[in-house]
Amino acid sequence: MCDSITAAGLPLDAQPHGLRKAAGRRLAEAGCTAHEIMAVLGHSTLAQAERYTREANRANLSSGAITKLEGWKGNRAAQTTS
Repeated sequence: MCDSITAAGLPLDAQPHGLRKAAGRRLAEAGCTAHEIMAVLGHSTLAQAERYTREANRANLSSGAITKLEGWKGNRAAQTTS
């Protein structure tokens, strides 16, 4: 494992579990579903894979909400301008 970690250019204190967790987070941030993450990481239950999507979904939802709010303010201002 140490040889593979070195070949990948990662720090030697990188652990397989940490790398797996990082992969799960990156998959979730890329928009993968919990089922897709489950398939890639080999989880045996959906709940294990959903841990990664919860935080990513929350960040995406907050960004989407702000975008909607900005659009709503723009529409409202356009309706009140003479």
